[in-house]
Order: sequence, then C-alpha cells, then structure tokens
Amino acid sequence: MLSNFIRFFLLISFSASALALESLSGSYQKHYSKSKVDDHWVILGSIERIKGAVKPEADIRLSGRLNRWLWQVPVGHDVNESFQFLRKQIDDTAITLFECDGRSCGLSNDFANQVFTQSILYGRDSSQKYWVGLEAGKKPTLWVIYGGQRSNKRVYMYAEKLVLNKSNVSLLDEYANKGEMKTFLNRGYMILKDLNTQVAKLSDEQVEKVKGVLQDYPTQKFAIVVHRYNRVENQRLVEQTQVEAQSLLDQIAEAGGFIQHLYAHGAGAMSPREGQANRVELVELKARK
Repeated sequence: MLSNFIRFFLLISFSASALALESLSGSYQKHYSKSKVDDHWVILGSIERIKGAVKPEADIRLSGRLNRWLWQVPVGHDVNESFQFLRKQIDDTAITLFECDGRSCGLSNDFANQVFTQSILYGRDSSQKYWVGLEAGKKPTLWVIYGGQRSNKRVYMYAEKLVLNKSNVSLLDEYANKGEMKTFLNRGYMILKDLNTQVAKLSDEQVEKVKGVLQDYPTQKFAIVVHRYNRVENQRLVEQTQVEAQSLLDQIAEAGGFIQHLYAHGAGAMSPREGQANRVELVELKARK
C-alpha cells in the first residue's frame, strides 16, 4: 500500500505543493490553468508509435485538482538549465517515478500534441526532457515537467501539478515502490521517521525497509543518522543523538538486519536542511565523484 510507502518516506510539511512554480527570470508565461480532472493521462514510460497509434510503455489515468503552466524561456537559456531550475523547486520533496531525455522519450510531436495538447512544445526529439515525480504527505501530489527546443532555438517549458484524489493514491503503489530506491540512491538519503518529541524508535515497517536496503546492497555502506534541533547546547545534542542512533542500530540488528556496513551517527543540529526538523535518516555513505 502507498500508505506504508509514505510512512517509509516521510516528507517535510512545508513542501513544493504549497508553492506556485516559477520559471527562469524573464520567462513569458504563455498559459496557466487550473481545473478538476477525472481522467488525466500521465505518461510513465517511453512513447512508441505502433500502427500509427501512441503507445507508452507505461501510463495511468488519474483524477484530482490540476494546475498547468507553459512558459517561453528567455533567449540564451538552454533546455537543461530551464528544466533543472523547475525541478529543483520540487526535487527535495518528491521521488522520481519516471524520467527520460532526448530520443529515449519518444517523439516530441506526441508529447506536444497527444499528451499535453500544447502544439508549441513540438520541437527537436533530441532536445526534450521529461520527468514525473510523486510528493507524498497529507495531500499526495503528482508533478510533471517537460521541456524542449524548437527548430528556431526557442525553449519552452511545461509543468503540471496534480493534487490526487484519495481514491487514486493506491494506483501509484507499483511506480512509487520502484521509484523510491532510485531516488534514495540519487539523493543520498531517505527520511525514515519524523521524530518531533517522540522517542527515537523505528516501526516494524521501517525496520523491514532498512533491512531490505541492506540485503539488496550488501557491500554498500550506510548510516542511521539522528537529527535534533532542540534549544540546548549542541554538544549535548550530538551526544544524545549518538545514543539514539546506536539504539536504532541495535533495534535493526535484533530484528535480524545485516549491519556489517551500517553505522550509527548522531548529528545533533549540525546538519540542517531547510524546512526539516527532528528526524531519523538512512544515509548512503558511498563516496561521490
């Protein structure tokens, strides 16, 4: 169930779903709309043409409250820069369900005219970029970003925000579970538990999630990290969170987890991240290039 997944991947309460997306400075907004939709088509795989018909590798029909944006980007900015500017506004709070770029996405013409019904998006197949992300929380939200460059070099960006009806949430279980690990490894951390004033103890489901990661990546190194931002001297917080992290490590070991490459770390208030509070994270310790 996605409800279990959300408990594995708790997100900050202040998130992109509360914000309006903004394109690069100087962009011209050519379209904006909001509406309720009952049968909204979302592409979750590359698009193919079979006997003239559009056939995505994976897709889904969803309902909810839909916001749509379309911008013309100022001259001098390329697709990648514009795309990343939009995506960074969402990335910290969402997991990736699907992404592609260039010809691996399929035909730009199909995305422009068949999927988004915005013909101005039709451009070079090699320049297009597409991303779908899921933001969990009290109001699960699906995000879509698409960008492309026309033959006249003009760059256009398109985005969708779909606040899902509750009845639709479970339809994304399969995609959410597949996307979770990829997002974790790309991002380098996964929020396991929002501590608030609670005792630092993982639920059985959270323990099983960590055990699964350790089993799937037996040679990789990870850390259980506890963050607390109480108004006390930081050295005391570090000592407290180190004890808590060690107790969580012991909890996973007692549940049969393979902890040879799992470490405990108390961060205290030394690793702030905007908008996030007391929490437990699973962090990948793989050296980054």
